[in-house]
Amino acid sequence: MTIRRLSLGSVGAPVRKLEQELKERGLFKGPVDNKFDAKTRRAVQAFEKRRGFEQDGVVGGRISRLLGLGLEKTKPAGGKGVFDVVSMNVKSNPLMSQDKVRHDVQRAAKTGEIIGWQEIGPERYRDAIRNLKGFSHFMPKGLETPISWKTSEFKLLDSGVEKMHGGLAKVSPHRQVAWVKLQNKETGEVMIHMNTHLVSGAWNSKIQRSDPWRKAMWNRHIEKMGNLIEKFEKQGHPVTISGDFNRDSFKVLGNKVVYDSGLHAGTHGRSTLDYVMHTRGGGLKKISSRVDRHYASDHNAVTVRYDIG
Repeated sequence: MTIRRLSLGSVGAPVRKLEQELKERGLFKGPVDNKFDAKTRRAVQAFEKRRGFEQDGVVGGRISRLLGLGLEKTKPAGGKGVFDVVSMNVKSNPLMSQDKVRHDVQRAAKTGEIIGWQEIGPERYRDAIRNLKGFSHFMPKGLETPISWKTSEFKLLDSGVEKMHGGLAKVSPHRQVAWVKLQNKETGEVMIHMNTHLVSGAWNSKIQRSDPWRKAMWNRHIEKMGNLIEKFEKQGHPVTISGDFNRDSFKVLGNKVVYDSGLHAGTHGRSTLDYVMHTRGGGLKKISSRVDRHYASDHNAVTVRYDIG
């Protein structure tokens, strides 16, 4: 895979994105533009110093991955498709301001080609997703775990929602798994993406009267979800999975999947509740993964880059 590099004299949208990321970290001063000038170079060197890197002011694959610039997202030899899957919980308890919602939604859209969202209940949260340019969405009424995909990369073949269990008043809403069947437009390969959000509070240290119900529903959800994954595998499709599983640093689906974003990624403070995974067969290969902590939500986004060929 070839890596595009940015340095003094570079121009264009990648430079703008670089400057914006550095500005959010307090390293770039002044207005963001499309020109890599001396001011941009100084900000890059400040970032390199902060990370303990050689301070040459050149942006390659390592800095690109840390800042989520996507410079390494080129098409490898052999006609394979490269794409990113993002899991993003846009916190709705308590509700965030719409400016913060838009920030989180737009940031996730800049990062991935497939996005699994969680806690998308309020209509204004759904509006922020609908307004994304270049994306289509599986977001039927009432679904709090919609899925988005970039239309230039994928074609929708099928979609559905599977109920995992009912809710309990003043404890938890009912829980579902959303799925889409997508065809990669470059390779022609077909894959499934699944997205979900499991009942909260089943495994934390707080003692509640509802704990037995929460644990039973969490286990039911996992069992039914595992069966659904096996169903798709039997159809011959690779499966990627995103979601807030509300269990810390745990192999939530056992050995059915590969935990591509890691079991100790720190997606919710010091805990890891959010995961991106894939099934072991089907020609899907992980390239890289990262955690992005620059969101207004109390959840960090996790992103995994895959090859499909």
